[in-house]
Amino acid sequence: MKNFKMTIAYDGRKYMGFSERKGNPDKSIQGKMEMILSKMYHTYVELVSACNTEAGVHAKRQIVNFIAPDDSFNREGVFEHFEKYLPDDIIVLSVEEVDERFHSRYLVKTLSYEYRIWKNNAPRRPLFERHQVNVLNQNLDVSKMKDAAIDLIGEQNFIAFSTNTKAKNTVKKVYAVNILESETEITIMMTANGFLLNMERLIVGTLIQIGTGQLPANSVRLALSTGKAEHVGHKAMSDALSLVEVSY
Repeated sequence: MKNFKMTIAYDGRKYMGFSERKGNPDKSIQGKMEMILSKMYHTYVELVSACNTEAGVHAKRQIVNFIAPDDSFNREGVFEHFEKYLPDDIIVLSVEEVDERFHSRYLVKTLSYEYRIWKNNAPRRPLFERHQVNVLNQNLDVSKMKDAAIDLIGEQNFIAFSTNTKAKNTVKKVYAVNILESETEITIMMTANGFLLNMERLIVGTLIQIGTGQLPANSVRLALSTGKAEHVGHKAMSDALSLVEVSY
């Protein structure tokens, strides 16, 4: 049986996340794509992703794979079928046949996300970007945000930065948190070996509130050392978050 690996991208605004919602496949990326696979192979075919992006979150490079139950389609055939039947807000960037042992989730080494913030003092309002940025009405002290982000680096218990307090393994290794600034935007780039439920958005929300002065500069350090969510900021809006890279 063939194992197909695909790189896909999607606009997550209309969806409740990547993972299929029981009884409502139209509301998930996985559900949409598995319906196409079922029609291709006339049986249920499971699509596995590198990670489950949450409701409203986008992906510029998500990795998925599936085991084809027969040899009806080659790589080109799989690509053409998805190209024909996927909605406009989901696209397949590439398809390749890989070793049968490849698993898009279990073999992940790092995930990278970006969060885009439209600056309060930007010279213009966002137009084409407006569905993928968080438009702030306050100025941010980026230097304070960068200093706080240093405390996120390393292998630590991130339970305070999760909305799932019952998660079994809450220790994650964050490799980088880079904050980039342009004339119009502030972009927060995060790379880790995995993220807890809503961890990305809680990290961003905390950094934003440190940048506005709503939280003290040592909030990240306190949250990590105590494990208490009282030191964590709000959960930043999902529309401005995108999965941008997966490494194996």
